[in-house]
Amino acid sequence: MKKQGFLRGSAILVSMVVITKALGLVYKVPLANLLGGTGMGYFSAAFSVFTPIFALAVSGIPSAMARLAAENSALGRYSNLRRQRRVAMAVYSLTGIAAAGCVMLLAGCGAVGREVRAALVCLAPSVIFCSIMNTERGYHEGLGNMFPTAFSEIAETLFKLILGLGLALFVKKTAADSFAADGTVFGIKCGTLADADSAALPFIAAGAVLGSTLASAIACGGLLIVMRIRGDGVTAKMLAEDPVCDSRRRHARALLSLSGSIALAAVVTTLTGMLDMLTISPCLSLAIARTPEKFAAFSGISPDELPNFLYGSYEGLAVMLYGLVPTLTAMLGKSALPPLTESLARGDSLSASRDLRRLLTISAAAAIPCGLGMTALSGDILRFLFAGRKPECLAAEVPLAILGVSVIFFGIALPCFTVVQAMGKPSKVTVMMLVSGVIKLVLNLALIPFLGLSGAAIAELVSCVYVCAAAVHETLALSQCRISLRRTYIKPVYAGVMCAVTARLSRDVLARFPVPDRLCTAAAVVLGGGMYLLSLFLLEEGAVNIFGFTADTPQ
Repeated sequence: MKKQGFLRGSAILVSMVVITKALGLVYKVPLANLLGGTGMGYFSAAFSVFTPIFALAVSGIPSAMARLAAENSALGRYSNLRRQRRVAMAVYSLTGIAAAGCVMLLAGCGAVGREVRAALVCLAPSVIFCSIMNTERGYHEGLGNMFPTAFSEIAETLFKLILGLGLALFVKKTAADSFAADGTVFGIKCGTLADADSAALPFIAAGAVLGSTLASAIACGGLLIVMRIRGDGVTAKMLAEDPVCDSRRRHARALLSLSGSIALAAVVTTLTGMLDMLTISPCLSLAIARTPEKFAAFSGISPDELPNFLYGSYEGLAVMLYGLVPTLTAMLGKSALPPLTESLARGDSLSASRDLRRLLTISAAAAIPCGLGMTALSGDILRFLFAGRKPECLAAEVPLAILGVSVIFFGIALPCFTVVQAMGKPSKVTVMMLVSGVIKLVLNLALIPFLGLSGAAIAELVSCVYVCAAAVHETLALSQCRISLRRTYIKPVYAGVMCAVTARLSRDVLARFPVPDRLCTAAAVVLGGGMYLLSLFLLEEGAVNIFGFTADTPQ
């Protein structure tokens, strides 16, 4: 059975992330322009309620499946591996159905605002499809095959783009036609066109969410069909060599125990989004009441709608862009999990140290320039992507500059979480995220009434600094690897500063010429990236490159 190595697996997953994030931007930028700050507030609020339940049911599945599959594969227990897959499909399908029922119950019992109920109902079935899909992804990841994950992620994102935007536009047109015909929007009487547009926003958000659910269903079906045809590489001879299998009950217990521990950490992570939903808008109301002159730029928005508008601008623009890079570095942790698990199962500390060093270095090399570049060009990036939403861009500009620094710390921490979980300590990740959540809650309440959205961004930054320090420390302690953090990070930091300075100076110089703003921003990004690569090249000595490999190191 042929397996993909760490670097090849990383290349596949990173390429997948680049493609899906590009498609995601094509989806989210028009959606943000369509919904505006208020509509994105409804959209984000629905996901803030849904995501903790989704995380509890789904997020632990891939890592648990990958770890257990890698262990069985390393020990040659292929019959046991197949039984584990069948049990996992049954167990996780049932947990997905239960989670979907919980979401429907939340939407129906009035526990959430009426503006987000329709979106929650549309989101609920996606838990089932994602549970099945993540079971299949994790199984093949454990066997060293990242293709199923890449294929299904790209398919899901592509159909989300097509169906999500398509249904949102369809709902908007239907609402406009209804108002023109009888002055109502989905049964709501509206006096003016502005009232009609406002009344339609929750339903447009629900249409976009329904497209996401349908995309998950299509991707899930496609993945099962493709992998049924391709197979998993386990032959009849391999199955016959070790026919002994553990009981189904033992498999179910192991799967639920491991995935549950990992999911708890993910739930705590997602609760930070709920903390934002619960604290930002009320604290912004206090800030507006204390210093209304600071919000004079948004005088065209009614005082009642302004807190939700600012929250939607923050979540829909700044936080959305902030999350792009950590998602990419998290894929490095996914590709590191199978070889790390196999190395630990065999007691091969040398291979484990090598893969861990690569993981830390590559994640830093990706996160640092992106984060500093985002800080240097925050306003320009927002205007490049959301040119038609000037008030939203104005609200998100300073928070995004602060969140750009957070990108560095969270981008390094996420792959470390995967390593800690692979070493059998998922509870440590849960504790880290709980402490991080407390820090974020306290700082949100303390800073937002005085600093507005910048206070929320600072709270995120401080919590990310703590998480990064704790995650790296725990990773090195558990692995007992001696890795020089100074050597690992000093060159990417210096090159990242050069990248950010070059990008900012290039943007300012180009703005003096009769060049379109978007072209200036794009050129500044390219020049900054070029300076980063050049700086790394000039900083390296001998045969050792930025990833810590020598010419004869196996990759």
